[in-house]
Amino acid sequence: MKKSNLFWLIALYTFIISGCSTKKVDLERIINERVKSSNISLIPEEAGSTPSYFCTWSAQNFGVDSTTFKYMIGLGEHSLPSDNLTEEVVFGNGGWEKQFPESIKKDLFLSFDVGWDIAGGSYKNEKNKFILGVLEVATDKFPSCTGTPEEKLSRLNQLAINAGWKGAGIWIASQTSMDSKGLNPTDEEVEKFYRERLIWSRKAGIQYWKVDYGSRGEDLKYRQMLTRLSHEEAPGLWVENGRSAGPFNDEENYGVVQARKTGRFKNWDNGNALKKTHDLLEFSDVLRSYDVTAQLSIPTTLDRVSEILNTFTSLQSGRGIINCEDEPYIAASLGCAIGIMRHPALLEVPGFDYDPLNVKKQMDAVVRAVRWQRLSPAFSVGANTTTLDTVPNLDFWNFKKGQSWAVWMNGKTVLQAASARVARGMQLPDVKCDSISPYVTCSKFPNGNYAVSTLIRTDSVKGFIYPLADVTLYCNQIAPVGVFGNFKSLTLVFEPQTHIKTVLAQDLAGDKAIDITDLIKIKQNTIMLSGELLKLVGLSAASVNDVSEPGLVICFK
Repeated sequence: MKKSNLFWLIALYTFIISGCSTKKVDLERIINERVKSSNISLIPEEAGSTPSYFCTWSAQNFGVDSTTFKYMIGLGEHSLPSDNLTEEVVFGNGGWEKQFPESIKKDLFLSFDVGWDIAGGSYKNEKNKFILGVLEVATDKFPSCTGTPEEKLSRLNQLAINAGWKGAGIWIASQTSMDSKGLNPTDEEVEKFYRERLIWSRKAGIQYWKVDYGSRGEDLKYRQMLTRLSHEEAPGLWVENGRSAGPFNDEENYGVVQARKTGRFKNWDNGNALKKTHDLLEFSDVLRSYDVTAQLSIPTTLDRVSEILNTFTSLQSGRGIINCEDEPYIAASLGCAIGIMRHPALLEVPGFDYDPLNVKKQMDAVVRAVRWQRLSPAFSVGANTTTLDTVPNLDFWNFKKGQSWAVWMNGKTVLQAASARVARGMQLPDVKCDSISPYVTCSKFPNGNYAVSTLIRTDSVKGFIYPLADVTLYCNQIAPVGVFGNFKSLTLVFEPQTHIKTVLAQDLAGDKAIDITDLIKIKQNTIMLSGELLKLVGLSAASVNDVSEPGLVICFK
């Protein structure tokens, strides 16, 4: 090849590369300038109605000191973190609630977990054992909560409200204090016990009970009774039930091997785990999908949520909602409530890789999901149909010491799987990807809005993988669309007669919407948005040092 030809080839290549780079820089500059000059917002100021919450439990374990941290990462029992739940540590200078994003406190309950009703150090005293189920505020921990039991609860609730939260939620052991003391109460005594405490809650303004483990936790009649009494004595109180279970689907849990190791929730205990969960949700206000590991949280949680939803497809009995715990983009895209566990104060301790995705620096994702719930509240499991992909995605993790409280799996590889695509109230999206595909979830909400999310894949050899896919979403009407995660492209297909003139978009973490009509492709009833555009808009209000994936709302005229 002649030197002159080589020179021009190099020049042409340089021009192409610089042109592509300039286009990206120009797009970012255009978006930033439009955001800066915008004076409109697509997100309501009013707090949402979804019963989501921030739970103190993770902070109690991993946000105090290295002693507690190492104790709990080794699967210690709950007496030590119980002592960490105090008025000072929650509301004092630099307290947990003060470090939480202010913009969404009013949307959330501040849920006090194990310890709010247990005296400090009680587990150390043989005469004053670690008694669960008292349901009276421990005044040694919350000194401003004095008076009668009702007044104590009222003051606890007011502490949360004064700090900007929707109110206080309280953790409830699935046993009474009489059970804890071995007194074997009668059914009548148990009912009287809870009626009294439900009345306290109603008068105190408590609106959320998080009913968890205890000696009666697997008793369906007990949980039915508790939910029924709450409707009688405290109308408006949300009672959340959770089926106590290990962190893996159809896998060894707490060292007990009773599994086929398929990684699927529907196969766990020969289908009994799913059936029992369905039966529990038939009468529950809220059902929590329950504990998972940080490494496999997405496949484990998604499989539970999607399989439970599938059992309630258009069933009138499905009036409750699912709380998918600390997976905000699953919640946002599938109409679930969120039980937030992450917190900026979570410690980094050398030798312990318990937070591999650095969720303590992914608070913007929580903000985006919660603010989306103002536009599109969580909805009941039987409200519409759920469609699952027949092909699952398979994720793996080989657990090493210090990575999880699931210590019985140290040195072992766990498989967890979930449907590659999940859709509520609409058809499955089309997904095209050059390599492995992300999980893709979507919903049409009862108010007509849509949401779609891509979710990461997990492989302990390759790490956490963020595959970019071309996703096509089929919408039968013009309505706001929430978009979460990373895409190669997103195509929205509307009814044939649809004519779109203007398209607005806004980072759900921010307050400024911009016109993106000239930055997208519109062809009659179809619009195509590049992944780069979605990312730049969806992160345009990102907090400093936050590593969350994008989340935005798109509206049409």
